[in-house]
Amino acid sequence: MIDYNKIKETLRAVIWNDLGCFFVDLENGDPRPDNQDDIDTFISHKFTSPYIPQKGYEANNADDLNYVTHPTMTLSLTVYSSSKGDALNKAHQLKQWFAFHGYEYLKENELIIVSTSAIQDRTTFLETRYDNRVGFDATIRVVDQEVREIDLISKVDLNKEQIGE
Repeated sequence: MIDYNKIKETLRAVIWNDLGCFFVDLENGDPRPDNQDDIDTFISHKFTSPYIPQKGYEANNADDLNYVTHPTMTLSLTVYSSSKGDALNKAHQLKQWFAFHGYEYLKENELIIVSTSAIQDRTTFLETRYDNRVGFDATIRVVDQEVREIDLISKVDLNKEQIGE
């Protein structure tokens, strides 16, 4: 089973450590960090395609039947900043982290970056000012495993003869 909260927390910790930015989910009620003193730039994320199925396989492990698949998901990443230049710079740094610098860390956490889209200007006008936003999408491959216990047949009656234990 995929744990989306674990994925978000895995990314949140490393983005803070490596890039020094807050990593928030604005659509789920996280507050905007730029409303606090001394915080100008932050990164918002959203699972725009949380599960894109891929063909899987079954494996029988004595008492269990395992179904394993490697679905992909699309994570939209948007950098917010009061300065368009800072938003562009941080978006480029974030894209390089996803595409190159973070590869080993992500792999250790069973997250594989399949692709990243082009960086896009996502700026919007809010009543009296522009909200500078720059971002891109990352396609991530994960492991999704389901396990089901199976009942083993230990003996069978066949033609009045018992086979098995």
